[in-house]
Parts: sequence; structure tokens; C-alpha cells
Amino acid sequence: MVLMERMADKDREFIDILEKYEKLAFSVCYKMTGNYFDAEDMTQETFLSIYKSLESFDGNNPGGFVTRVAVNKCLDYLKRADRRAVPLEDSVLVQNVSCAPPPEDGILQEETRYELLKACNTLKPPYNEVAESYYCNGMTAAQIADVTGKKLKTVQTQIRRAKELLRKKIRKEDII
Repeated sequence: MVLMERMADKDREFIDILEKYEKLAFSVCYKMTGNYFDAEDMTQETFLSIYKSLESFDGNNPGGFVTRVAVNKCLDYLKRADRRAVPLEDSVLVQNVSCAPPPEDGILQEETRYELLKACNTLKPPYNEVAESYYCNGMTAAQIADVTGKKLKTVQTQIRRAKELLRKKIRKEDII
């Protein structure tokens, strides 16, 4: 008899929560899923979960409890939905596009790097060493200063001057 009364109290409490917070749960689920039918399913899952765990609920802040359960159900659903989604043909093609440059780009890049190295070697010291280290070897001004034992400002000035000399040299070669 006591068990029946406890079940009846639980059912009444659940019905009260359901009637008061069903729209709240649905709006949370709809906001998270963006789909009416998914929101209906998640609302149903929310209240099923609430019914199962109602005995452990202390009765404080039922709206917050419903919202928290709804959010958790939707997050779980969205994680599962991402894994089982069937990609459309266009999205598969876009994902499978290689990020690697075409082979001819690699050849042009190597040729440009070789021409830049050749131009750096035609500069007079110390600009040839600084230009090669900076433009061809990818060293920073601080790294060059550490390796050469020069002050950072000196290296930065040499890089700027080497850049200007290279610019003039390359423009002159383009004209010829």
C-alpha cells in the first residue's frame, strides 16, 4: 500500500513537472537541434529520463532541472547525429580535395627558390649571408643574430638592405 502511494506521488509530481515545463523543454530542444521532429523526440527523451530519475530529484528548481536534462539529451543526440550523418556527394568531394599543391607548383616553387638563392649569392658580404639565411633558410633575424654574433638591430638593417638590393636586381633581370 505504501509503495502504491509513493508511486502515485511520483506520478503526480511528474505530471506537474510535465505540464509546467513541457514547452520549456521543447523550446530548448528545438533551439539546439534546429529541427521540429528532432526536438519532439528529444523532449520525449528528456521527460522519460526525468521520470526515471525523479526519486533522486530534490524538488529544488524544477525548471533548471528540466533544462539541464534537455540540454544534455540534445548534446548526446547531436554527437551521435554527427557520427551517423550520411554525407552528400558534394560535401564528400569537397572534403577529399587534396590540400597539396599540384606538381607543377612544386617545380615552379623550387625554381623560384633556386633563382632567389642565386640572386642572394650575387650580393656582396654581409648581405649575401644574411639574405640567404633569411630568405632561403627561413631563419629569423634573432636566429641570424645569435648565429653570427651580431646585434639584432644590425641584422634587421642588413635584411632590409638585402631586400632592397634583391628587389633592384630582380627588376633589372626582368627588364632584360
